[in-house]
Amino acid sequence: MLLQDAYYIGRGRTRRLSNKGFTLVEAVVSLLVFAVVVLIFAGSIVLAEKTARLNGQYAQAISLCQHKIDQLRAVGYGRLNYAELNDAGIIADYPTTSPYTFNNTSDEVEKYLLDPMSTLKIEAVDAKTMRVTATITWHNSSNNSKTSTMSLTGLITNVE
Repeated sequence: MLLQDAYYIGRGRTRRLSNKGFTLVEAVVSLLVFAVVVLIFAGSIVLAEKTARLNGQYAQAISLCQHKIDQLRAVGYGRLNYAELNDAGIIADYPTTSPYTFNNTSDEVEKYLLDPMSTLKIEAVDAKTMRVTATITWHNSSNNSKTSTMSLTGLITNVE
């Protein structure tokens, strides 16, 4: 007699037992494993969404800082002063000394980042070179007190 051919003998009847289907324990265990996998996957979706939002904010901040440095390069070495930059709309009306702010300029930083603080620092490196640093600090989300900062530095030289 093979193991596959099991028989049940009871009350005068002989019946062949088959192994078709799952037991209740196997079904419950498989449902629990499936539930755990679903919970892990759902948690990773939330984390992925937060990460994607934060990456988007960093990309926007990098773009805004780079745009500000490009504006300064377009103005040129000889015009990197408060009056010229304010007239060009590159910096805000206050403060009148470096580091300047550019929250209230045409860049509309507030439109892209939550509670941003943007500064533009201009300092002389030598007689023919200026170092400009654009920095943006913002809150990651409305209910979170964590802040992020992005800063880019460029050199503008006098080519004359």
